[in-house]
Amino acid sequence: MSYAQNNLIEASDFNDLVGGNPTTTANTLNATWATGGGTAGYGQTPVGNVTVGNTVSASSWNSLVTNTSDAATHQGSSITSIAAPVSGGTVTFLSSLPTNLSTIYSNRLNAATQGSTTSNTATRGSTWSQALTFTHTVSFANADAARYFFNAGGQLKMTCSHPGGTGINLLFSDLASDIGTVAISAPSSGTVDIASTTYNGVTKVGGGGNSPTIASNEGYYGLGTSNTTIFTQTASTGPSGYLGTFIRFIARTNGTQGSNNDNGDTITIHTVWDEVPNGLTASSGSATTLTVQAPETTNIANTWGAISVTGTVTGS
Repeated sequence: MSYAQNNLIEASDFNDLVGGNPTTTANTLNATWATGGGTAGYGQTPVGNVTVGNTVSASSWNSLVTNTSDAATHQGSSITSIAAPVSGGTVTFLSSLPTNLSTIYSNRLNAATQGSTTSNTATRGSTWSQALTFTHTVSFANADAARYFFNAGGQLKMTCSHPGGTGINLLFSDLASDIGTVAISAPSSGTVDIASTTYNGVTKVGGGGNSPTIASNEGYYGLGTSNTTIFTQTASTGPSGYLGTFIRFIARTNGTQGSNNDNGDTITIHTVWDEVPNGLTASSGSATTLTVQAPETTNIANTWGAISVTGTVTGS
């Protein structure tokens, strides 16, 4: 029997609203809230199914309603408020519940706020005159942890800096500043809204200078196992003949590692600073920072665990 006004509410109706676990069935609670698969799933404790023929307890209904509300608050989604059934009370048809479940599924990659940050800065300790490659590696405990991180609004954010001065040093200082912050989010297409900002898979925030070349769909779910250039910005000020100088971000994952349609548990980002043409001496202190911006943990629990971030720099 379908979940509808004037029908008897059966266990199977409740199970259809909750979904199994894991499940990728759209508009079910567990697809968004629990393990899910691919771009769906926060890794929260699933709401269990009820054996057909048994009574659906008030606590089960309460979990369904409350977790739907918590997911909506996490996302910043607007849903219809529903009073959760209480023990001993009558469970009536909740007409807004299917619509609420559809809303949180559609908005599953949005996040109203974010949580803590962890950063790693790799810095060149000596002068250089050709090119530098900064390599940052972000490692999750497992494939699902990586999915939960990005699905819940987690991001990787790249910034650069160089000491001021004149000539080539002024060029690199300005170029690093012009990059602003380059954020890697979940999407392989379309946009998400995170902390009041709209993001593609790869998005420049702030900065200035020349318009960069951005592979906007190469977010976590868009990356492959081969190095892919996701962002390039060239110098807009500096010595004549050196405006072909650029900073570029190149990224990859280690590919599918689990059984729930992840895209890897390790992400590697190379940041190339290339002086074009070679020859002028840049001072020490060129730096690239990778910041792990975690999801919030007020409305959802931390299911992505500890995240390792390392960084190195090579070049001459």
